[in-house]
Amino acid sequence: MYSPKIIPELIPKLYRKAKERGIPMTRLVNEILTDNLKDESTPAPENFEKIAEGVVHLNFVNQSKAV
Repeated sequence: MYSPKIIPELIPKLYRKAKERGIPMTRLVNEILTDNLKDESTPAPENFEKIAEGVVHLNFVNQSKAV
């Protein structure tokens, strides 16, 4: 599966916004993407949020190991 990278400079902003709202970063990113892509004709799969959380977690783990 394709796993796009989030621009590193956006991570702290997303983290703070998610903390302010009391939700996981993946949920925030999913909401932002859903709102901005709402005019697209292809619906997201039912398990999209769970898949996205796993992808973000894997990317975070991989980035943490690289440091």
